[in-house]
Amino acid sequence: MAILPDHEAVNYRYDVQSMIKHPDLKRDDKNRIRDHINKDCIGDCLLVIGMSGMIKVHFHTDEPEKLRDVLGQYGDFENFDIEDMKEQFEVFKAKQKENQ
Repeated sequence: MAILPDHEAVNYRYDVQSMIKHPDLKRDDKNRIRDHINKDCIGDCLLVIGMSGMIKVHFHTDEPEKLRDVLGQYGDFENFDIEDMKEQFEVFKAKQKENQ
C-alpha cells in the first residue's frame, strides 16, 4: 500500500453534517439554502437534500459556525455534527506507517 504524502490531504478542516427542521420547509427550499450557503460560507463538497419539513446539509469548511448561522435562519437543528478531517487524516497516516 502506498503511503500518502505528508502535505495536507484535505482542503477544509471540518466535515459538517446537519439536519434542520421546520414545518414550513419544502423540498424546493434546498435550492435557496444551497445558494445562501454558497454566498455566505467558504468550503466545498456541499450537498443539500430537501424533504417536507426538513433539510439535510453536508459541507466541508474551516468555519462551521458560519454554516450554523446560515442554517439557523431556516429552522431548528435536529443535529449539527462536526468532524475534524485533519485529525482523522493524521490518525490514518499514523496507522499507515505502523503497517509498513
